[in-house]
Amino acid sequence: MRVLRHKAFARLVAAYLVSQAGSKVHRVALLVLVYLLTENALWVSLVLGTQLLGTVVFSPLLSAWADTQDRKRLLVWSDLLRAPLVALIPLLGAQSLPALLLLVFLMELLRDLHDPIQNAVVPDLVPEEEVDEANGLILLADRISEVLFVGAAGVLVAWVGPAYAFYLDALTYLASGLLLTGLPPLKPQALPKAGYLERVKEGLGHLFRQPAVRRTVGTLFAAAAFGSVETALGVVLALKWLGVGSAGFGFMEAAMALGAILGGVGLPYLLRRIPRERLFLLALLLFGVFEASVGLFPVYAWVLAAFFVSGFLNMAFIVPARSILQLNTPQEMRGRIFAAFSAVMNAAVLLGTMWGGALEEPLGAPRVFLLAGAMVALAAGYTLLTGGIPAPKPKEA
Repeated sequence: MRVLRHKAFARLVAAYLVSQAGSKVHRVALLVLVYLLTENALWVSLVLGTQLLGTVVFSPLLSAWADTQDRKRLLVWSDLLRAPLVALIPLLGAQSLPALLLLVFLMELLRDLHDPIQNAVVPDLVPEEEVDEANGLILLADRISEVLFVGAAGVLVAWVGPAYAFYLDALTYLASGLLLTGLPPLKPQALPKAGYLERVKEGLGHLFRQPAVRRTVGTLFAAAAFGSVETALGVVLALKWLGVGSAGFGFMEAAMALGAILGGVGLPYLLRRIPRERLFLLALLLFGVFEASVGLFPVYAWVLAAFFVSGFLNMAFIVPARSILQLNTPQEMRGRIFAAFSAVMNAAVLLGTMWGGALEEPLGAPRVFLLAGAMVALAAGYTLLTGGIPAPKPKEA
């Protein structure tokens, strides 16, 4: 928690925690709303696919412009504009699936603008030696909001319906935007000389040219293309196979978040003993093993336990992955790199959610979890056995 002594970073974390509190409730409400309206796992995948498609196509395009702007201003307005959009979901989206898809898509565009910037500014707000701690604390705030609100969201949605969840999310975006107005100006240190399209290509190209970034992103892409089936099939597993309802699904998500909180607390100790590049691969491999175990033992008690451990492991590979990208990328390029990274990763998640939704009917959710987890473990194991991830070179004095 010592990293919170940097006041600007503490404000960023506070705003993130507030907005995520609403967003976690929103996520449960959205998935339950779609499944109850359609009773079809493929529609759940389609809604998630709409979100991911926006990221894949537009995130690199938006970031090439955003890297030339004051990042503080973009953070504020991307939150404030999401507030009215999310409030329209129970008013318009619940009446028309096409309207729902449009609202989800527009919100995703604003998220595509906001999230890469938030990741890009972390090294500007804390010293380099505290980047891992800062990244861990941001993700810890995310997981705390899941523990506090996702389980409650499942109960709330089951009790009064999803509308109140969306209105709560709108209020949290307003509060987050107001908190972010207190950040200092976050202008780029050097304006790029290349033209707009060149900047787009430069951001994507860095993912493939820089060795550590290339191997990190490549491994995560392969893992996400399979492991992301949980995004679409978690609610199906809860409602259809385990019979625990929306409240049970909420507690599954909360169990994963609780494990992630433990991971956030324990991560600094792990990083002092295991290099971040190796910890990233080991945690990802074990994550695949526990995801496969959900398919082997589709019993609610074990699913809760597996989700809890998976949450811990998720922190143990996501935080090092963010640090690897930040520390192997020039400051003025970080927005584009995280946008390009988001686009590539969401393309993988899009594949995972779509094939997961398509295979649920013929195979059943448990078998899909088993197959997906095995492939995640295989992707991490391959990178580990073929040289791992190179550490960044020390900066010259």
